[in-house]
Amino acid sequence: MTEETRSYPLVSDLIKRSRLTWYWAAAVVTSLLFLLLVLAVFLDGVPSDLLGWEFWRSRLIGILLVTYILAVYEPMRRLRDRAIETFRPLLNLDDEGFNRLAAEVNTPKRRWEWASAFAGVALALVLGQPWTLEYGPGLLWQSVHLVIVGTLMNGLLAWLIYDTVTGAVRVNRLSRRDLKLDVLDTGLLTPLARWSLGISLGFVGGISLSLVFETREGLLRWQSIILYAILVCVTILIFLLSMWSAHRSMMDAKNRKLSLARKRLIAISRELEDHTEQGQLGGLGELSASLTSWANYQRLVREAPTWPFNAGIIRRLLGSIIVPAIVYLIKVLAGVGLRF
Repeated sequence: MTEETRSYPLVSDLIKRSRLTWYWAAAVVTSLLFLLLVLAVFLDGVPSDLLGWEFWRSRLIGILLVTYILAVYEPMRRLRDRAIETFRPLLNLDDEGFNRLAAEVNTPKRRWEWASAFAGVALALVLGQPWTLEYGPGLLWQSVHLVIVGTLMNGLLAWLIYDTVTGAVRVNRLSRRDLKLDVLDTGLLTPLARWSLGISLGFVGGISLSLVFETREGLLRWQSIILYAILVCVTILIFLLSMWSAHRSMMDAKNRKLSLARKRLIAISRELEDHTEQGQLGGLGELSASLTSWANYQRLVREAPTWPFNAGIIRRLLGSIIVPAIVYLIKVLAGVGLRF
């Protein structure tokens, strides 16, 4: 896919306009939010708060999650690009036609990107309800900073969810096209599995990071339960979306091959029976060998997997699901929190 033909997602476009590399932009945003927090503490006249862990626990999580989203998006986008490239040898298109198709798959709808970001901001305001808070002495500017970071984090998260879901839907459409699949070689679709795993690891990593800084009381609030439920459901949905169509394509190709093998076995069996009944012993060996070959082929096709996973990918996927669940249960049931 050429650089000239692709339209970049919203955040990628904003970073390109800044003329910074992706990771430099993430570092600048993190540093700016951190410096604004320190400034807010001094404006509130409570510099001693900077020495307390509880202060950093409640303030750092938003900044770290903003940094995390900016840091993981670029690797996730590259994995999606590789997943799209997987279809190049599987489609009856020349390079120019495939490049146009890939650019179309990757072209975002800008208005919906902005809409998703504003929806995330609105959700943050509804859940946080900053207008109901009482800002006492020494908390005003810190509270303003908290609202700014919270809206930025939720706006980025909502945009990331939209971008990832639409990317999965579009790649899903590619999987439903007429593909030249080899059912005995699922390795061709391994980049799809890696992309799905990368999505899961990206979202699960963010969930785990936020869990580390949450208190037991915070995890039991209805706002937190709603947010984590949304993230878990989105992670599962995206994983299934990105893999299901590839699975169906493999199943269709497998069924076609099995149908062909059955027809050939029936035809050879009948021919073998006719030769035997007529006493024509010549050619029986060749027919028997052909019958054995097609029977072996049918067995190989029947046993061929229809999911482009290998054992390593499955282990990492299960581990990514189990780890945050364990962290959540420990903190809720035992009331474990990070305190020094």
